[in-house]
Amino acid sequence: FCYMLSIPDPHGPNLVRAPYDTMYTDQLKAPATMNKSTEDLPWWGQPHEVLKRGFDSDDMAQYFGMVKCIDDNVGKILTAVRKAGLIKNTIILFTSDHGDMCYEHGRINKSIPFEASAKVPFVLYNPSQVDSGTIVNEALSCVDFMPTILGLMGVNPAGTEEGRNAAALFTDKTHFDWNDIAILRSSGSGDGWLAAATKRHKLVVTSDSSPWLFDMEKDPHELTNFFTEPTHREVIRSLSAQLLAYGATHKDPRIQLPRVKADLTWCAEGTGAYVPSEADNNQPKVRAKRKPKKKRNTRQKS
Repeated sequence: FCYMLSIPDPHGPNLVRAPYDTMYTDQLKAPATMNKSTEDLPWWGQPHEVLKRGFDSDDMAQYFGMVKCIDDNVGKILTAVRKAGLIKNTIILFTSDHGDMCYEHGRINKSIPFEASAKVPFVLYNPSQVDSGTIVNEALSCVDFMPTILGLMGVNPAGTEEGRNAAALFTDKTHFDWNDIAILRSSGSGDGWLAAATKRHKLVVTSDSSPWLFDMEKDPHELTNFFTEPTHREVIRSLSAQLLAYGATHKDPRIQLPRVKADLTWCAEGTGAYVPSEADNNQPKVRAKRKPKKKRNTRQKS
């Protein structure tokens, strides 16, 4: 059998029933990145208007209450599977379609390449094949979902899937040759952004700003652009080459945007110092102006 449960929460508006609505009241603080300088970030990393209102701990208390409510009720499903005697012969998977900024970098919601938005949970229980406590650090993406689950079931896919079978990452105790890469893109048909990510690095390109390279090991808060650092040149070459290959294979129109194409070509093949391309520079840039911080004695609801 296959049973799929789609849970809409946690999702705005952040509201949850009792007793979950008060479980985390007055327990939450603003994330470390909320008031850090984002002056040099491109448009996709600039703060929302929410930064001007300050951190709303009541709003986040409701969000965490929704998460706790989900935890408890998923637990009831697992209890039912155990009582039915099926727990040892059932693959259980908990995942999500996207994250939520939750005031990281002064933003809420999703649709940007920061980890809080783009990284999702992927918790798998399969005791007959996967040891408890197994951690997979390599980068996977949503298109790898189906081939991987079929691989754990011993079922051959049709062969037309765009994703990869990552089952061996969970089951193979020896070295497994895996291309540590995941391709991300913003939704919609506009220019947006494209990114290539590994477990440590992430390269983001757009049509109206210079590329950004994150190093999550050196900069877990994602505040520094390592793109011009000579020590990261080979990483940039590798990630950009994989973005170009992805664009050619899947006909992504964003690869053909003049600024994106010029930047990725330099990233993959260029020498010398990076010089921003003039292509697409006539496009309006989205910038959020920061106002001086003011002391606040009250909290406002979102």
